[in-house]
Amino acid sequence: MKLNIAVVIATITFLLGISLNQPYLWIPVSVLGAGVIDLFTRSWVMSERLGSAKTLSTTLKSFLALIGFYAMLGQIACVGLILWWFIY
Repeated sequence: MKLNIAVVIATITFLLGISLNQPYLWIPVSVLGAGVIDLFTRSWVMSERLGSAKTLSTTLKSFLALIGFYAMLGQIACVGLILWWFIY
């Protein structure tokens, strides 16, 4: 299993926030959760395979793709959060 960038950036942001006693730690925690979900489900979401319930499978794939999109945008938010912590 290979780590994705969202998990690494969110973990670094969370640990940095904890060590510096900073606010808004829910952002890296939620990005970390989304990154872990994306890590385990990306191969299925990207595949063409559908189960016997095609509508449910497509809906679930769309939901998991949305979680992966949140993880992708969240890593940008984590970098911005680190910058905000050091500027203010």
